[in-house]
Amino acid sequence: MEKSKGYDPIIMAKKTEDIVVSGNRRKYVQLGRHLRFYGGTSSATEVGCNLRCKFCFSHEPVWKPETTGKFYSPEEVFKGLVANAQKHGNKIISASASEGTLGKRHLFELLALVDKTDYVYVLETNGMTLGADKAYCEQLAQFKNLHVRVSIKGCNADEFHALTGAKKDAYELPYTALNHLIEAGVSVNACLMVSFSDEQTIMQATHQLKDIYPGLLKSLELERIKQFPKVRTRLKQYNLKPNRQISCANI
Repeated sequence: MEKSKGYDPIIMAKKTEDIVVSGNRRKYVQLGRHLRFYGGTSSATEVGCNLRCKFCFSHEPVWKPETTGKFYSPEEVFKGLVANAQKHGNKIISASASEGTLGKRHLFELLALVDKTDYVYVLETNGMTLGADKAYCEQLAQFKNLHVRVSIKGCNADEFHALTGAKKDAYELPYTALNHLIEAGVSVNACLMVSFSDEQTIMQATHQLKDIYPGLLKSLELERIKQFPKVRTRLKQYNLKPNRQISCANI
């Protein structure tokens, strides 16, 4: 059997945690900015990811974790998010720009603080860690003010490998994560990166989601890239061109 080409996101997660996690502290760039998503979100910017998506808008937090950000405790992150949420009247808080599941102790302590409030925390994840760790998904079920957003990078294994450089068989992990989370009773939705897909591969991915749970299609987000300068440069470097003609009308 031919060895799968590309890095292992689970090994990458452990290596990255060694850089961006220290005890119950995790690295962040900032602790609260207002975003328009979900009708208004206050989001911190995390450092450290277990994928290297070539279309990713986040540069230093993903590609240069060693020299980016500072370590913060869960209490410091919580206070920063709440201060921004109160300023803008937001009910949803989150962290973004990297992988949200790195640093389980930090995340759980942060979620425990959120559970004492009326805020809802949106956990942004690519599903790699959760797909490989069913117990992690089950532990998340203890938090009542949590919603998990699983972002799937591409619509099949070939696209996933081309877009991330990771080994192809890791593509199934976010689907497994969704199944684990639904079984555990965690609020969840899926997001599909479709900028490099065609209608056929998008339909294949949506059918795969439907097989897990038909309700996933009702809340499905179809993500398209934003070509910031660094993104445009990286796409050119890897000879990747987004499909501007794609129609998702039948999804």
